[in-house]
Amino acid sequence: MTIDYFEDLLRKPSLFKSEKKLDNNYVPKKLLHREKELSLLSQLFLELITNPNSLSRKILIVGKTGIGKTATIKLFGEMLINAAAKRSGLIKYVHINCRKERTSYKVLIKIVRALNNNFPKRGYSPQDLLEIIVDIVNNQNLHLLIVLDELSYLINNGGDLIYSLTRINDDLFNSQQHLSIIGIARDISCLSNLDISTMSTLQRNIIHFEKYNREQLYDILEYRAEISLKENVISDKLIESISELVYQSGDIRYGLNLLWKATKIAENQNLKYITMECIRLANQDIVPFSAIDILNYMPIQKGILLLAIITALKKSGRIQISVLEITNSYLIICENLGIHPRSHSQLWNYLQEFKREYLITMEIKSEAIKGRKALISIQDISISKFEEILVNILQTKGIKI
Repeated sequence: MTIDYFEDLLRKPSLFKSEKKLDNNYVPKKLLHREKELSLLSQLFLELITNPNSLSRKILIVGKTGIGKTATIKLFGEMLINAAAKRSGLIKYVHINCRKERTSYKVLIKIVRALNNNFPKRGYSPQDLLEIIVDIVNNQNLHLLIVLDELSYLINNGGDLIYSLTRINDDLFNSQQHLSIIGIARDISCLSNLDISTMSTLQRNIIHFEKYNREQLYDILEYRAEISLKENVISDKLIESISELVYQSGDIRYGLNLLWKATKIAENQNLKYITMECIRLANQDIVPFSAIDILNYMPIQKGILLLAIITALKKSGRIQISVLEITNSYLIICENLGIHPRSHSQLWNYLQEFKREYLITMEIKSEAIKGRKALISIQDISISKFEEILVNILQTKGIKI
């Protein structure tokens, strides 16, 4: 007899009131402890509501991963569009993830297709696309707010585009301003790769997002539990426990994932409420959303090097390994897969990127010994779980480990 799993599950009472409200991409109508940032953004853009296309804003949002930067900007974008529409203004909001869209062309074609969904994906140069964007906003008399999330990735691959976007109206005198930019980055150091004039433009309006404290994390998790879970499913004490687990990383997405997973475990055990054991089980081998995001968009060769680090760490049984050990592990994996390995300089660049992405830690021991200048470790993520997720992602990209 075939079991109808869906019917079986549907007969069970759910502990969720609205499961989607614990999803990483869900933006609640109320963002606790980001009122100050929303207020400041509103003040900066107020002139565009009262006097459409009178100015162009260039703003940089800075703060660590998982502290509400993206959610705040998305909510602000919705507020801005609604406020303009009530006063017959036309504002278009386009949000670009530069970790995914890493080149000038990809960013520009994403913007053009947001303005015209039927626009062909190929056949135009970046300069053509930039001119098309200018023509559309001018002809439609709209103001385009472009949000460049994970800005550092675009700076590393297409800094010239940022210059072009920030200087789009420089040749015109007293003209209407149809474009504003908000960049989102982890820290301001990413601007050092830009030319001085572009860096100066983006540094004029910087909004720093501070890490949530314990009380703020508790408030946010309590609110999300309230709107997503049924009454009495989780106690205040357990929300406090989750807040403590999240506090070290400060990544609220980790807390939301932990809350969701603990609820799923409770449901699977036919419990009427979440227990501390559910939270312990949920916390085992969990990988933060920020790391999974990076892995999903990681180029194949870079992913293979990360796998080589994990493999070498497991094989050595030590906390730290040398770059030489990593390189040897990488060459073996490439040989087994029949893939041509990258150069040593490219592998070093990848290691530097892993460090900036908080996937590894690097301790410099000796500049004199070639190949052993740095010791690499992975401290914050379970090696076994990390390997499992990375292998699965590589397999979806056609790499059979």
